[in-house]
Amino acid sequence: MDLTIHQNCPSCGAKIELHEDDRLIRCPYCDVQNFMVTRGTLRFVLPDKVPVHIRRRDIFYAPYLRFKGNVYYCKGEHQKYKVVDTTQQGLNASALPPSLGFRPQAMAVSLVTEDVKGIFLRQTVKARTLLERAAQLTVIDSDSIKAPFYHRAYIGETLSCIYLPLYIDDGILYDGVTNKALAQGGSAGKMRKGGDRYHTNWTPHFLATLCPGCGFSLAGDHDSLVLSCYNCYSSWQEKQGGFKKISWSCVATDYKEMYFLPFWKLQVESTGLTMTTFADFLRLTNQPKVIQKSHRDRALSIYIPAFKLRPSTFLRLGKNMTLAQEKIPQGEASMVKRMHPVTLQRKEAIQALKSVLAGAALNKRQLFPRLPDVHFHALQTELVYLPFFDRGHDYVQEHTGLPLAKSILHFGRKL
Repeated sequence: MDLTIHQNCPSCGAKIELHEDDRLIRCPYCDVQNFMVTRGTLRFVLPDKVPVHIRRRDIFYAPYLRFKGNVYYCKGEHQKYKVVDTTQQGLNASALPPSLGFRPQAMAVSLVTEDVKGIFLRQTVKARTLLERAAQLTVIDSDSIKAPFYHRAYIGETLSCIYLPLYIDDGILYDGVTNKALAQGGSAGKMRKGGDRYHTNWTPHFLATLCPGCGFSLAGDHDSLVLSCYNCYSSWQEKQGGFKKISWSCVATDYKEMYFLPFWKLQVESTGLTMTTFADFLRLTNQPKVIQKSHRDRALSIYIPAFKLRPSTFLRLGKNMTLAQEKIPQGEASMVKRMHPVTLQRKEAIQALKSVLAGAALNKRQLFPRLPDVHFHALQTELVYLPFFDRGHDYVQEHTGLPLAKSILHFGRKL
């Protein structure tokens, strides 16, 4: 589930409401558009009901780490996946609740800013530990499979820190959200030593959405990670605090009212298993196709959806689009209006390569034990927009005939 976030407009200061995955922010009051750039882990604080006699600077904030994403793994002859949304303690403290439960989804949180006074307790649990715990949730589903793990990947994940307000009154530690007592004998001085004040690098900063190439206004949806310029036909992705131009193309169509979905087209080669051509991919995945000269002459490209989907649909679409790549024409620099936003970064597409390979394998018993030794190297990356017919409940790709339910596409924007 998404977090609802209260934030001040970076241009006019008005109170606006965001969602967790929002990046392109348009203020409804001043109508100015900004792109939010995170500096490490996003930090939020739950709303509190701390009594008025407690000074704001005496409030403590306990960190909870939140992981939301999809975990893919290969075990034995099986490929499994799980959607995980979990919040766990960011420090080891027996007096505190082990989890925030549904509070982050039920309450509107706020970004941590300099206006939040008090002490922020230091995080002692590493983010990697939380990922390992999230992975253990997939093990529960696979206990009946008595075989080794060959591969695990986290794709489309979001990692954030949510602070729980606490306060001490008359020697008792209280939950600042519910005002319920948590433990006795709390020492304000001891807790103060284990915390820090606000750091300026915790707050995201904002970029003006002007094309670095021509100065025209960049366009995109609220959760877009790639912005488009319809004046100079360029696409831009945030990197290291600025916009970087990326390679992109759009496959032309003779039909009107088409909807265009983005895919990362990754030309790759691999070590561990030799894959440099499309023929290598067909042979290693044991596809029921006669290898042709055209397959041997075609450099290996793997198509990864550049948008979040349910794990089963994500793997199926990536596999089928990769296998049908001969039918897809070369794209051109012609920008269209009805484009689905890019919500999956290139680096995550690279992380998904091995999972798509595993999903395409027909003889999993033969391929899976070799997965730990497989390493992909992306030679070229291009963002390709493919045209889809609108068939009511489904979108259908023009050249391959591959369908995608609109409901699944809509649900993917909430993952």
